[in-house]
Amino acid sequence: MNGRRLATLVTMVLPVLLGACAEDPLSLGSEEAPGVGVETRDVTISVSELSTWRDTTLTGFARPSTAPFVYVSAGADVSGRGLARFNVPDTIRTFADTLPVAKFEEVRFVLRFDTIRSEFTDFPITVKLVQLGERFEPHGATWQEAVAGVPWMEPGGSLGVEIASAVLEAVSDTLAMTPAVAEDSLMKAWQREDGGNGFAIVLDGPATKLRVTQMVLRYDPTLVGRSLPVPQSQFWEDHAFILDPAPPPTGTELRVGGLPASRIYFEFVPPGLLGEAGLEGATVSQAEIILHPLTAPDLYAAERTIEVRKVSLLGDPFEVGEKTPIGSGDLTTTTLDPDRLREGEPVRLDITFLMARAVRDSLKRIRIGFRADPDAQALGYWEFGSAESPPELQPRIRIVFSSAPDFTVP
Repeated sequence: MNGRRLATLVTMVLPVLLGACAEDPLSLGSEEAPGVGVETRDVTISVSELSTWRDTTLTGFARPSTAPFVYVSAGADVSGRGLARFNVPDTIRTFADTLPVAKFEEVRFVLRFDTIRSEFTDFPITVKLVQLGERFEPHGATWQEAVAGVPWMEPGGSLGVEIASAVLEAVSDTLAMTPAVAEDSLMKAWQREDGGNGFAIVLDGPATKLRVTQMVLRYDPTLVGRSLPVPQSQFWEDHAFILDPAPPPTGTELRVGGLPASRIYFEFVPPGLLGEAGLEGATVSQAEIILHPLTAPDLYAAERTIEVRKVSLLGDPFEVGEKTPIGSGDLTTTTLDPDRLREGEPVRLDITFLMARAVRDSLKRIRIGFRADPDAQALGYWEFGSAESPPELQPRIRIVFSSAPDFTVP
């Protein structure tokens, strides 16, 4: 074969090969190659479009009796009284033995306050400890009832003898007071009666909101057969606080925070289609639940930021209720700022990981909770629109995704 015939053959074969490559749907750069036409979509839908969506508020995860503070108020809008009781022991244990008490001396009460969250308008403020006429039950006491089903003789607790008092002249985190009654008789009465009815912590003076974080009873008992006292300290056993008016019960709105502490629970199955695009098997790059804040409640609106955390749920909250087990939560919290909530700024909960896993597992059901962390941060709460709210306030779901490519080869 001479050079001219070889050149002619190459010239004829090369266009054929190029044409074949141009028609190959698997060739690099082809507009018809699988996956080339996949589009990334950003879709936001109302939960009313999901037949599987359910939301609810569950309450009671923390109560005034389990909160890390006692709220005492002399404000014009809300009245609050603290309730407490000390169970004085029958005997005192020393290094050598355990003996009964012959006499109580040097009795004093020390109260500690959260000065950051307390609110002072003016001074002086008198803090009083007043004997209660009925014995209270910490988990069931309210402004109307000493025990669930048993009313006080007077709303707010029947106040009797003043046990002790002291005056706050300025902002302070500590206040000490000594008994205004015979200290030995008081302590022995509490000793005999397992703390007796207990006492109320009340305020007298300008409008004030105090958060009492701790109360310590200190005393120097002299034991039977001994001459030297053995100084003792003990914390309150039972404590709670009662409010007038009480926080309103939850309704169809979604509430987070407050006391009793409320949490928001969601459940839904991702839709198979979003518009004309399939979601099953898609690649999810971002997903979030968007909550729309409602108007601030007249009372008990959050006044300071609330730290909240998203958690996974290990059971059906619509069957198990408050006892629904909780799984892992976000490493970081979301800050709810009351100023932004008042302006109507939506709260966005990132659920990218949960959504990506759900669409990968044949549209698996998603269950998540939204809780204050810790639960009992403050009295204040905030509410958001639910599936039963007007359309503009209902939660929304936003998903940024790319549908699974079609690898069908012609």
